[in-house]
Amino acid sequence: MTDAAHARVNPLIELLEADKPIFSVWANYYGVGADYQVAASLQASPHYDFLLYDLEHQPYDLGQLRRFLWDLLDPATLVTGGRGAIKPVIARIPPGGRDSTTWVTKQVLDMGVAGLMLPHVETPEQALGAVAAARYAQHPDARDLHPEGLRGYSPAVPARYWGLDPHDYQARSDIWGLDPLGELLLIFIIESRRGVDNVRAIAEGLTEAGVRCILWAGGGDMSISYGEPPYGGEQPATEAGIEAVLSAGREFGLPVGMNNYRSVEADFARGARAFFTLGPQAIATSPLSDEARRAVGR
Repeated sequence: MTDAAHARVNPLIELLEADKPIFSVWANYYGVGADYQVAASLQASPHYDFLLYDLEHQPYDLGQLRRFLWDLLDPATLVTGGRGAIKPVIARIPPGGRDSTTWVTKQVLDMGVAGLMLPHVETPEQALGAVAAARYAQHPDARDLHPEGLRGYSPAVPARYWGLDPHDYQARSDIWGLDPLGELLLIFIIESRRGVDNVRAIAEGLTEAGVRCILWAGGGDMSISYGEPPYGGEQPATEAGIEAVLSAGREFGLPVGMNNYRSVEADFARGARAFFTLGPQAIATSPLSDEARRAVGR
């Protein structure tokens, strides 16, 4: 295949493979809506690499998600920058690791999102089950047969949104790391005592399976799990839990995501590579100072 054929459709994969940080803002969450004005503003923002779309704490409305995705498709951006210049969207789905994610995963991926964020992942089995739900079945002789894919095949809509024919979409929508062409990005939220206790085993299991992904240190629910005040006050157990997620990421070479980060430079040095911002004020402001941008190579 030519270099052009290998060019990434999902720009987040290129950034993460180059060990660069990626920055996101939430949509459909905490005062940021999902209407046309919001989509146009977020697509035009130079400050963020991708958008997180919440379906966990908001109604499970795939019609609204589909409209939001298509509202991002700015004709001028497509002409000057191509399909890859449209900001990727990763959806946080309602079921967590404790639940079956198969049918929700299939429906959300069929909208055309670039990846999924999965809440409350607590064991390697849960993480690998989510991987299986997100990938199509592989050829029986494929080296990457396992985790064996469970996603039903209906590629017309997501292939069109990705700007690919169905065959190419099938190849490129495999999980990052499992296949050389795979570009589907999964984010596993570690946000409970049990998840922290098992985070090293989760990272090891994913790595042994060949999966590349983001581990997100979810400090909010984690603090409640430890009986500490969320987002304020003394949080020694939560801080230790976040460090355990970062440590697992460093050990197994997996990027770690952070929310409510205090210092991009310090968190970057600890292994964080994905940074999440929320609130209406984030749309028009940069998460990075010029000094921080230079420090993290962006």
